[in-house]
Amino acid sequence: MRIGAVPRRTCVDGVIAVIVTITPNPCVDKTVFIDRLHVGEKNRVPRYTCIAGGKGCNVSRAVNAMGGSTLAMPFVGGHTGRHVVEMLTEEDGVRCAPIWVSAMTRTITTILEEPVHRQTAVFEPGPAVTEPEGAAALDQVAAVLSKTTVITMNGSAPDRTLDHFYHDVTRMANEAGVKTILDAYGPICEQGLTANPYMVKPNVEEAEQLLGCSINTRADQWAAVDSLRVKGVSLVVLSLGAAGALVACKAGCFHVMPPAIDEVNPVGSGDALVAGFALGLAGDKPIEDTARLGVAMGTANAMSWDIGAFTSEQVNALLPDITITPR
Repeated sequence: MRIGAVPRRTCVDGVIAVIVTITPNPCVDKTVFIDRLHVGEKNRVPRYTCIAGGKGCNVSRAVNAMGGSTLAMPFVGGHTGRHVVEMLTEEDGVRCAPIWVSAMTRTITTILEEPVHRQTAVFEPGPAVTEPEGAAALDQVAAVLSKTTVITMNGSAPDRTLDHFYHDVTRMANEAGVKTILDAYGPICEQGLTANPYMVKPNVEEAEQLLGCSINTRADQWAAVDSLRVKGVSLVVLSLGAAGALVACKAGCFHVMPPAIDEVNPVGSGDALVAGFALGLAGDKPIEDTARLGVAMGTANAMSWDIGAFTSEQVNALLPDITITPR
């Protein structure tokens, strides 16, 4: 795929930019809807849905929902990998430059018992990725950097051969003047952090794992944010679910709080938040406006079952009710 041959769409507020998302471990994300799960028996399913899953796929879907310009780069393989690409491009309208590997992309199946809203999820293991495939993936990312304003690195590595991948991408992006957002966990995140990404967005559980400490109070949360900033990160966003996010950068530190909503499905809301920050950074928005946009997008995502199915009108309606409290 020649990126330069693809017409670039206008981003939020007229800014022309490409937000590239990298997803090393995407999936075919299937949800089956039933009244009750009968363990050990045959269960007839009246309906199911499928989307292209994975954190970066969710980010691209959310950017697309806001009229932004995005390019998804998932690692994909086999017929399930082709299905992921088809769903992204044909159903979601997201431009895709797939990174092909020989092993098959995983499927995640969620069983939703609708009357009690109980979810049971079955995660298949991610594919093996060879060292030559990882090296080729880096070359593919390097080839799009000249057309990129912000690059997001999303989720875990399916194979230990990729533990260094976010570190290498961040290093290349820094040299090219491209801002990076790291939203991951595990060794690939730990190594990525050493290359000084522009922004990191852990949730509380991920921050505990990354820093090796318990985070129980607001004071603990701010201490975690400070610890990440000391590591050389310019912008730290600690997501707090329904309680919004803590944001810290050179321009200031503050708590961004969304309004109360009737939550339907919070899955993917952190990815929508990342998408909002990516849009704000791509458009050189003030950090307060960027934070409001990110939290509004995360909140809008949680108001429906489908991930990234919100509209810009829904997000804009939430913006006046987002509050910012200085630290």
